[in-house]
Amino acid sequence: MRFETIATDELIRIAHAGLGFKLSASSKPLADLLRIADAAKDKGATITFTEISGLSDYDIKRIQLASEGHVLFEH
Repeated sequence: MRFETIATDELIRIAHAGLGFKLSASSKPLADLLRIADAAKDKGATITFTEISGLSDYDIKRIQLASEGHVLFEH
């Protein structure tokens, strides 16, 4: 299943259910990635963001802080 085509609110519901998934970071704006990261920490979901070359180091740090370690990054 490709999660890039799923609406952000639905991805947040999936994360709130404690389910993990992989998502291309280039498919969503930073604000949405931060919301997804925040949702992941609530139920202990592990989200992997791929294709992160468009994110700055600062953006990656913000996502990591929002997720409290529940987001992984993959090139």
